[in-house]
Amino acid sequence: MSFFSSGSGHYLGVDFGTQSIKAVELKMSKGKPCLANYGWVNVTNIKEVPDTYDNDYAKLLNDALRELFTQMKPSVKKAIVAIPSFNGLVMIVDFPRMSEKDVASAIKFESRKYIPASLDEVNVSWEVLDDKSEQDKEKPTMKVLLVAAPKSEVQYYDSLFKGVSVAIDSLELESFSLARAIIGNTKGRFILVDMGAKTTNIVLVEDGIVHVSRSVDIGGSDMTNAIMQSLNISRERAVVLKEGGENFFTGATKVGFPSLNFVANEVKRVLDTQKSDAVESLVLCGGGSLLVGLPEYMSQLTGLKVTMGNPLSHVIYDESTSGNIKNLASSFSVAIGLALRGVEDDK
Repeated sequence: MSFFSSGSGHYLGVDFGTQSIKAVELKMSKGKPCLANYGWVNVTNIKEVPDTYDNDYAKLLNDALRELFTQMKPSVKKAIVAIPSFNGLVMIVDFPRMSEKDVASAIKFESRKYIPASLDEVNVSWEVLDDKSEQDKEKPTMKVLLVAAPKSEVQYYDSLFKGVSVAIDSLELESFSLARAIIGNTKGRFILVDMGAKTTNIVLVEDGIVHVSRSVDIGGSDMTNAIMQSLNISRERAVVLKEGGENFFTGATKVGFPSLNFVANEVKRVLDTQKSDAVESLVLCGGGSLLVGLPEYMSQLTGLKVTMGNPLSHVIYDESTSGNIKNLASSFSVAIGLALRGVEDDK
């Protein structure tokens, strides 16, 4: 779902995280998307992420983005960029059955009922979810996916690309990028739990379509804090132990993680709103998900089968020339999903 027209044929995805800006470039080879280029730049040395838009912070991110593209030297000049899920609104609405042309005409009127802001202040995108079967055509209503994001958000990301060699081609909520990279068109219902440094996205995906998206202010940094406090060690030491493969869920270094209990409860709440707990699996992704023992622990908390997402499952890459991408892939899930969006748009 985008907020500008796309179909540019350029397959560069850019993801602005709280700790780094990540970019992935894909190219087509023999009809399949292949990894052509990727890179990231650390932004933790800039300053604390502000709660509201900050021109000084935006300028520093702009400089970091310019540095990233200088290092990568991407062969494309347009990018698909992610908007954080907490800045957008995703909902599935029942519309009276009508043609897609009529939906386009009715969408502005109907959207007023569901979007808690003036439509002059938001960009709205939509998609009819019903299939084309005769059975669906006989139903009096049809399901339409509505996605909205503030125009101020679009303007903010425009400012980040000011004077940079790459321009924004389109924007989409990161929930959709995640679903595309991790789930693709796989049939069934899945719960995606994407753990970033400071935010966790919980996304319900059914048959490849995002049905619910929720964000909570909990991430890998909260787990680092728990390790520091429980073991009475420095942040630097806690990070070293995390990255070194220490299992904090068993043994002498066992740590309690209240933040994970909160995430598990949010997962259950999402399933409750859908009046079902029937999912194929809970799929972990994001840099914060790499904690050893986390899949087993989340399975205990939720009672669900837990698997690790692999955003490279839909991408061809050469391990001998792709550096450390296999180990970094989970952190690049959104960027890979954005680049795959470009591939889809050019089909």
